[in-house]
Amino acid sequence: MQNKNKSNEDFEITPKLVLDLNLALYLDLVAALEGAGAITYRQMAARVLNISMDARADGETGLSTVLEGVAKGFAGHGDGLSIELLKVARGLREDDAMGDIPMRPDEG
Repeated sequence: MQNKNKSNEDFEITPKLVLDLNLALYLDLVAALEGAGAITYRQMAARVLNISMDARADGETGLSTVLEGVAKGFAGHGDGLSIELLKVARGLREDDAMGDIPMRPDEG
């Protein structure tokens, strides 16, 4: 029993580990939502790219680069929409012109 506690004491929770675990859980959640038809990968790519572009504007280049990579991963699924097209279309995402706003499930 003492060896079990010893291994727990050696385990260090770092900010990188927390970020990696949060990102893994987030990606699993998005996959489940996409599988259920609640949201598309294109919609998630647009949302994450918006956050990335805001982070870059705030001077958070590292975070922006990571988030843009996540957005590229989402954009590569399904219809394979270009990340550059999503950047150009950022202003259109305020409405549903690019399909960024998920539709509510049909009642009934």
